[in-house]
Amino acid sequence: MAIRKPNGGAKAVSTAPLTSVQDTRSRGNGNGNGNGERVLMSFKIPSDLKMMLQENARERGTTASRIIIDGIRHELGLDD
Repeated sequence: MAIRKPNGGAKAVSTAPLTSVQDTRSRGNGNGNGNGERVLMSFKIPSDLKMMLQENARERGTTASRIIIDGIRHELGLDD
């Protein structure tokens, strides 16, 4: 995981962007829009929630993207 230096000498709150935790194992295939194609979707979340998400993903051996995708599928009633 790359650590970015803060701009202008400001303190860095997070050491890595959310996108640095990528699903390289399954790449989300099979749980997408039906044809395996993935699209970019961006949104803002509180920094403490982002840090908790990244830590949880590391502990579970998965990715933040996978947790978010699974959560959306659950909320939509599309659980496997």
